[in-house]
This record gives sequence, C-alpha cells and structure tokens, in this order.
Amino acid sequence: MSTSTLERTKRAPSRAAATPVPLPCTGARLRRLTRRMTSFYEQHLRGLGLKLGQYSVLVHLGREPQTLMHLADELEMDRTTLTRGIQPLIEHGWVSEVPGSDARQRCFVLTAQGERFRQDAEAQWCQAQLALEARLGRDFTANLQAQLDQALDRLKPALAEDN
Repeated sequence: MSTSTLERTKRAPSRAAATPVPLPCTGARLRRLTRRMTSFYEQHLRGLGLKLGQYSVLVHLGREPQTLMHLADELEMDRTTLTRGIQPLIEHGWVSEVPGSDARQRCFVLTAQGERFRQDAEAQWCQAQLALEARLGRDFTANLQAQLDQALDRLKPALAEDN
C-alpha cells in the first residue's frame, strides 16, 4: 500500500466509527426495576392476599359491566394474562362475570363485596405509594412518573396496533 493510500485510510472515518455504540439494555433495566417495584407494592398488599396486577384490575372495574377487551386495552395487557389475573378475583367474590350484549362477549363488574375490598386495598396501596415516595423522594418519584409517561407515549406509535 502506498504512503498516500495509507494516509487517506487513516484520515477517512470508518463506517464502524460512525455507528453509535448503544447504551446498556434499557429493557433489561426496566424489567429489573419493574420486578423490584412490584415486590415493594406487594409487601403492602400481601396482608390482603392481593397481587399488584389484581389491584390494578380492581381499580379499573366499576359497577358498570366492562368487556374483557376494553379492560385489557385500559390496562395495556393481553387478554390471556388478564383472564389469569381476574380469575382469583372472581373466586373471592370481588368480581363477577356478567353476560355481554352478544354471547361471545365476556363482561366483568365489581361486586358490592369487591367495592368494600377495593377500599381496603386502596388504603394499603396508598401506604405503599407514600412509602415509595419516602424511599425515593417525592420529586424523584414525580420525575420518574413523568419520564415513564413520556416513554409510553413515544413507544405506543412504534408498536403494532394490538400492543
């Protein structure tokens, strides 16, 4: 190789140098954080025998029937996971399955017992939320929530309609 070719090679940016190096995996970090957060909340809900996902379902249900599909969309959860999570709530008598406008529709409502239980669960959740804010700092928690909301808003259009 001639000296002038060698000099041009040294000066020319390589394709590899132009490609940015990715940061560590955001998905893996978020999954670790999610597991830790879930455990934190579930420590407070444990006395009620309630998982965090089940609490979310209780909060989103009311006395008006909601279809499984609508509830899954609200919770941004797939229907199979929601069905597994809602089953224990039905078994405890907190949620009831009612007929929909067509035979294929599965609709769910919160029972009177479920409304009373949800009040107890909300009190436990409130304690968990305040404990989390005390641990992380209220400003940090508010900033984290804002960042997560922005990430959700930015990612939603990048995914298929069923996500």
